[in-house]
Amino acid sequence: MKVLNYGTIKIAVARILLEDTSNIFEILPDNVQILNLECWEHAVFSTILALRSFERSTNKAKTIKGEILLRASGTLQIKDAIEAVGAKKGENFIVAFGENAEKDLHELLSKIPAKEIPFGDCEKEYVKKLFEKAALVDVR
Repeated sequence: MKVLNYGTIKIAVARILLEDTSNIFEILPDNVQILNLECWEHAVFSTILALRSFERSTNKAKTIKGEILLRASGTLQIKDAIEAVGAKKGENFIVAFGENAEKDLHELLSKIPAKEIPFGDCEKEYVKKLFEKAALVDVR
């Protein structure tokens, strides 16, 4: 698990091996999103952009969780975003945000059918392209 600060808000991210997605969304609190992405940096950057869009009232989605999906997918359609980067069986990233992000994520990981797995950094040039894709939502 990695924990970062975005101003006064903490963002915690972990890589998980998700065995079953059927009831996962009923368990997730409002400050947690699961994304099927290759890089933790992409998950965190999409979360920061989503939080910033709500601060500035430039959000496209009704919820921060929905905005994270839009940002991570680079699309404006929530249905397309879920299909592209929504939680799937297998490896995913889980992101929590807020004052108690790390604690919230630890508690949630003990309740869901997932195993935390280690992860490393992605190659910088690849991450840069992902960041550009996430930022495109502001341009559209």
